[in-house]
Parts: sequence; C-alpha cells; structure tokens
Amino acid sequence: MKCYKFKYLIIVFLLISSCAGVQKYYNQLESFMLQDNQAAAETLATASKDAYGEKNELLYYLDVGMLSHFAQKYKESNSAFEEAKRIYDANYTKSISSGLFSLFTNDNTVPYYGEPYEMAYTSIFCALNYIMLGMNNESVVEARQIDNLFKKTTADSKGKAFYTDDGFVRYLMGIVYENAGYFNDAVISYKLAIKAYQNNIYIVPIPEDLINDLYTLYYNLGMGQEAYDLKSKYPTAKRIDSPHTGELVIIDYNGLAPKKIENIIELSFYKAWPYFNSAQITNEDQAKAAEVRSVVQAGFSDDYIKVSFPKYYRYNNQVTSFAIEQINKENNVVSNEIKSYMVTDIGTLLENALEKKNAFIYARTIARAVGRYVLTKTVSDSVKKQSNNESLGILTKSLLNIATSYMEKADTRSWRTLPENINMIRTRLQTGTYDMNINYLDNYSNVVSSKRISVIIQENKKTFILVNSFINYKGNIQNVQECKSNNQENKNNVQNVQGNRRLR
Repeated sequence: MKCYKFKYLIIVFLLISSCAGVQKYYNQLESFMLQDNQAAAETLATASKDAYGEKNELLYYLDVGMLSHFAQKYKESNSAFEEAKRIYDANYTKSISSGLFSLFTNDNTVPYYGEPYEMAYTSIFCALNYIMLGMNNESVVEARQIDNLFKKTTADSKGKAFYTDDGFVRYLMGIVYENAGYFNDAVISYKLAIKAYQNNIYIVPIPEDLINDLYTLYYNLGMGQEAYDLKSKYPTAKRIDSPHTGELVIIDYNGLAPKKIENIIELSFYKAWPYFNSAQITNEDQAKAAEVRSVVQAGFSDDYIKVSFPKYYRYNNQVTSFAIEQINKENNVVSNEIKSYMVTDIGTLLENALEKKNAFIYARTIARAVGRYVLTKTVSDSVKKQSNNESLGILTKSLLNIATSYMEKADTRSWRTLPENINMIRTRLQTGTYDMNINYLDNYSNVVSSKRISVIIQENKKTFILVNSFINYKGNIQNVQECKSNNQENKNNVQNVQGNRRLR
C-alpha cells in the first residue's frame, strides 16, 4: 500500500514539472506572435521540440508548419506539415485504447493524437505553400488528400463524427483545382462546399463568389441544365468571365485561435463545513495562485474533490474584416472599395468541436474524481487502522488530497498558432499593375490600420496574396504581416509587399 502511495505522488511531480515547461514556452511564443515578431516565433518554435515533449510531438510539427507558413518558408512549412500528417496517420487507431491510464492521472498523460479538422487545415496550408512555390499539381495532391480524409472520417464514424466535411476547405479545394486547370474536380468541390456551408458547423454564410464560380464553370463546361438549376436556387448567381483579366485572391489570417483554459470546480469539507470554489484560469499568474489555494484547501480538508474541464478563451481582436482600394502614385483612390467576407470561423469550429466532446470529457473527469476520492479514503483509513495512529491517518489523507489537487489538470492542449478566422477577397482585374491599400476594419467598418501592396495581374492567372492581422482593443497593432505569394509563372511579376512591419 505504501509503495502504491509513493508511486502515486511521483507521477504527480512529474506532471507538474512537464506542464510548467510547456506553459512557459507558450507564453513566450504568444508574446512574439502578438508583437509582430513572426521570425522570432518561428525560430523559437523550431528550436523548442523538447518543450513539447514526446507526447505532444504532433503539436510541435503543426506549430512549426504554421509559423513557417507565416514566415514565407514554404518548403520548410510543408516539411513540418508532412511530418505532422505522418504522426497523425501512425497513431490514428491508438486514441481509444490509450485513454485508460488517464483515468488514474489526467488527460495530459496520453499523447496528443490530433483532430480530423487539424489534418484538413494542414493540407489546405500545404496546398497554398505549393501554389506559392509554383507547384500547382502538388497542390492538387493535397486537395485529394482532404477528400480522402473526409471519406475515411465519415466511414469510420458511420457518419456520426462532428467533423466530416467543411465548407471553407471544400471551397479552397475548388480554387486549388481551378487554379491548376482541373475544372471538373473544381465543380465537384464547389458543389460539396455549398452543401457543407449549409450544414453550418461554424455558422458562416455561403460566399457569393462560390455560387458565381460554380455557375461560371457550369456554363464553360456546357452544363446548361445545371446552370439553370443553380440560378433557380440562387437568383443572384452570375457569370464572372471577362476577357483580358486575371484574378486577385487575398486571404487574411485574422487573429489568433482561442486557447484552451482550465475551468476548475472544487468541493471540500472540514469538520462538516462545506467549501465550494469555481474558477477559470486564463493566464500563468492565475494558475499559480489557484494552485496554491487548491493545495492549502486540499491539505486542510477532511474530504476533497476537484474536477477540471477545458474551455476555450478568445483573444480581444479588433479586426473583423478588411477592404482593398486601388490608388495612384499620388495616393488618391481611383476605384471603389472592395470588402472581404469571412470564409471560415475557426474559433467557433474549435468551440463547437469541444462542446461535442464535453459529455465524454465530463464523464471521464467525474469518474476520475470519484476514483481518487475512494482511493484517498481507503488508503488513509487503512493507514490509520494498521498503525493505530489517528494523526498518521490524517497526514496520509492530507497528502493524498494534495496529490489529487496537483494531479487534476484539464487537457488544454490545442493547435495554438491557427488564426481565429479567415477572410477573403476575390476580384477580377484587367491585366496590368495595381497599387492598392489594404484597410483593416473593425466591427463598425472603421479603418484601424492600412498597408499598401503592389501586384501585377496576368490574363487568366490567379495571383494569391496572404496577410495576417491582429489588433487589440487598446488600438495598438500587434500582428500585421504580409506574405507575398503567387504561382511560379508570375512570381517575378508580383512586387514585394510591405511585410513584417509594425504599424502604429
């Protein structure tokens, strides 16, 4: 019995030390990202594999891949993402059986196996990396991998899984297919995108550009009846073909994905007096204070139960959308403003996915709390009886209560470098050179910051521009980074954008 008790406490202190290391790392990484220091964030993440630990290896490659993508290191980004996909595939069947040990410790003791939506977005970012490198056929391979992922997830769950399709992912797959000249595949993806948007896993309206794309392709491929049917269902559908034009596609990674925090509930009794506490831990200082309070409460309690659940916490981002306007060399606006639209709300997707898992998380967490409570009572009563020493029994109970307090940790692991949402502008322009302002807008359409870009549009080509935005509610811009992107054929025609610049 004593041997078991000491093993129980050793596990506790191992968990404490590992959690402290990764929390310190994430605080530093978050600071770099919010200070518009993407290069430092990417360097830190790449050099910090040990901070993640073996159990969080998948998250390491997801973060490195995302930060390399932001830093325009497209080859390095794809290399990291491919390793993430390999780990996910290798561990796909292990996630169910591995949860047994977590019943006695906490969910952080099992490896992070990833989520299907993380793999779908991994392939999306890989596809964009390939497009920027001029490797359009390779981008199509990523689109086909996504299709296989959705089919496998649907089949394995018999259609009951929360995430079996995604409107934005299908939409961007269609753009990828169309960009590479796979028009029939683009039609299929656009049709599936409309259907997925209607399912509302993150409550985003069907983009008008998506309807127009499908309507145009129907006509171009001689599918008149399909075009008529689509027009009947969506009367605003229109053809977007125009001679001597190319398409400008601007994608804005807006904000930072919400992070998981702990939601703690404690119930204890001391000489029949009850104590109840509920708290949400949003930062490291609160975590330390809550830990001390919990330990003290546990140590002086006759009976003690603690449960901790994960919950998402959103950052305060002022930017909600963006708009572009053409300007001349004298900085005069020479065209009407074109506004963006949201294509995916990743923050809501994460929250909804967690909500679907909460019933299972709650049940396992409560079962774990009850098991610890019974173990504490059994061990302390046994020590008291065998030693005939009431003080030793009380000490044993206090130590086990403290161990329970330390050990109960919510699983707050997630892909922290994702954006909160993604906005997009697609517009056709006559061939030529354009100087434009990108204006970042708040919820009231006020311009909170601007930057200038310069691009050259080629006939029947797509020019991709990726930007990042994050502005806190104090009005200071934290993260506005612009990444030049294009396919290889017009790579030399796209002028560098004012990127990695902190606007004040």
